[in-house]
Formats: sequence, C-alpha cells, structure tokens
Amino acid sequence: MSKLDYFLAIRPLLDHDSCGDIGIIKEFDNKVFIGLIDVLGHGKEAYKIAVISKGFLQKNYRKDLTEIIKGLHERIRGTRGEVVGLCILDLSTGVLKCAGIGNISVRRFRSTSERVIFRSGIVGYMMPNPKEERIVLSDGDVLVLYSDGVRDHFELKDYPGILRDNARTIAKNIIRNFGKKGDDASCIALRYRK
Repeated sequence: MSKLDYFLAIRPLLDHDSCGDIGIIKEFDNKVFIGLIDVLGHGKEAYKIAVISKGFLQKNYRKDLTEIIKGLHERIRGTRGEVVGLCILDLSTGVLKCAGIGNISVRRFRSTSERVIFRSGIVGYMMPNPKEERIVLSDGDVLVLYSDGVRDHFELKDYPGILRDNARTIAKNIIRNFGKKGDDASCIALRYRK
C-alpha cells in the first residue's frame, strides 16, 4: 500500500488549449519518481516539446537524476528549451533526492517551509552540470513542485490549509490562488506518510 497521496494539476495559459508544462509521477521499488517540466513559451510549439520530454521521462525515470537531465538536454537540443525539476522519494526512509535546472520550485511544508534551489540554465540550450540535493521528509510533510506560472512567494500564512488538505486540493488551490494569468501553470503536491 502506498504511503503517500499525490496529484498533478496543470492549467494552460488563459484562452489556450495546449500547454508547455508537463508532469509525471511513477511509483517503483518502494520509491516514487516526480518530474515537472516547463517548456519555454506556451501554446502548440511548447506542447510538442513537452510531449517529447514526457516520453523521455517515462522511459528513463529509474535512472540517476543528473543522468536523466543530461539525457533530456541531448534529446531536446536545438529546441526552445525548458526548465526541469526531478525528485525521487524513498518511501521507507523519507529521503528525497532532487535535481533540476532552472526555476522549477521544490518546497517542503511542515511547521516551517524549506526550499530546494536548482542551478540556473535552460535544458536543451545552455545548461550547467546538474547537482543532486537531498532532504528528508517526515510523516505528514507536504512536498510541492511548481512551475514559474505560479507566484513563488507564498508561505504557510498564505495557505494554512496546506498542512491538512489532500494532495488534489493542495495542487488545485496553489494554481487557483497563486497561479499567474499570463503563463501556463503546473503543480505537483505530495503528502508523505511513513
């Protein structure tokens, strides 16, 4: 039985059908892989690159996070590029490994909030070597990943329900309450249970 509750919410730019944000969540070997990608720009062209990137993640999610990002960089080289945030959570220990390039936000909420900062760059264009970070989740912690279509500076006081709501409600509320009208927006929310 899974020890967590998770949900992916995506909203395209207003008046658009296509979205350049994609997410993927895969459970395997008592772990869960979480990936969020925001292709630069929006609309049909961004969507095409997002589909290619999602296919790559679906085939490679069991690999080392930094190797996945390097492979993704090669796969979409010459396109408009994208920013990427990837995590693997060990369900038995709560250890969360994260790697990314660009401004995908990764935050853990409990009585306080903690943020993982990725290196600047654009996957598929100009990318430094990705670096893996680690944090440890405790029972009841909430992990959120979101694209820059979500206003970055919100805290527990802005959304106190984040500590009690289910993952579906959290992801939808983050986009509804903090999403920017002029961009695609995506959010993955996960509540960890030991």
